[in-house]
Amino acid sequence: PRPQTRQSDASAAHGVGRRNGKATSNGRANGRVQQVVEEAAPVPRQLRRLVLCFGVGSAVTAALVVRTLLRVQDWESSDTLFLHDGRIQPTSSKVQFNLGITHMQNQDWDAAVEALLRCAWADPLSSLPFYRIGQIEILRGRFETAEHYLAAAIDKFGASMMVRDEEVFHDLALAMFQNGKVEQAETRLRVALQLNPEFAKGWNNLACCMINRDIYDSTRALRKAVSLAPENPQYWANLALLAQHTGDPA
Repeated sequence: PRPQTRQSDASAAHGVGRRNGKATSNGRANGRVQQVVEEAAPVPRQLRRLVLCFGVGSAVTAALVVRTLLRVQDWESSDTLFLHDGRIQPTSSKVQFNLGITHMQNQDWDAAVEALLRCAWADPLSSLPFYRIGQIEILRGRFETAEHYLAAAIDKFGASMMVRDEEVFHDLALAMFQNGKVEQAETRLRVALQLNPEFAKGWNNLACCMINRDIYDSTRALRKAVSLAPENPQYWANLALLAQHTGDPA
């Protein structure tokens, strides 16, 4: 009986050892599975971040595409661009000046003046809006108003200008001449010609100012205008008209 007991005990011990070995193996396997799960756990978070970034990027891209398409419509022409920007930037001097010039080219005089006045309000040192309003008023035949705005442009003489100075003095002289201020007009024209002696338009209009005072000086001024701009038929016509009274060949 005892040897049987030892064998039974050995068998039992062997069985226990086998069970313990299996338990150890299972424990190691479970540990490896847990380690794999722990290593794989961050993947879904990274995937969610990737999906989130992709969604945000897609939304931003879509917004930029829509904005670009809308802006392309604004850029259809310079007129549409200036009209659109003029509505959304009423306090920008440059934008309002461009808007005023656009209306001026379209002969929408009232809208042009309103935009140029906003430009003058935004940039009080610039003579440009006053000069352009003066031009508009000359085109409308409102010479008294034109003289007012052009004189205001002259008061800012030396300020930021994008037009030749002699043009401002010339247009002021034109308005003064139409308002019957011939001598004052002549003075402004002489200033313009001092600024630019090659100013053909100035010589022609100086001749118009001097014709009642000295027809020969007027003829000499017209000859100067013709020599500077021989392609202008109006200068030739004026010179031919004076030649009829002076007896000099045109």
